[in-house]
Amino acid sequence: MNIQELLHKRVLVAEKENSYRASNKTVKEIKILEVSPSGNWVKIQNDTGNKYWLHYSDITPVEVLSSLETKGS
Repeated sequence: MNIQELLHKRVLVAEKENSYRASNKTVKEIKILEVSPSGNWVKIQNDTGNKYWLHYSDITPVEVLSSLETKGS
C-alpha cells in the first residue's frame, strides 16, 4: 500500500512491542497527517492526540478505517 494513499486517513497499523519479546505485535489506530517530500517520513496522530514523525518503514498498515466526519449538518 502506497503511503501517499493513506494521507489524511484513519489507519490501523501493526506495531512491534519494544521488549525482549519482539515477536509480539499490537494493533493501534493512527491518522496520517503528512508525508515528507522524500516520502521517507510520515507525521502521524495517535489515538491520544499526540503528533509525531515516524520513518515510513515503522508503519505497517493493516486496514483503512472509514472517516468519522459527517457530511452536511
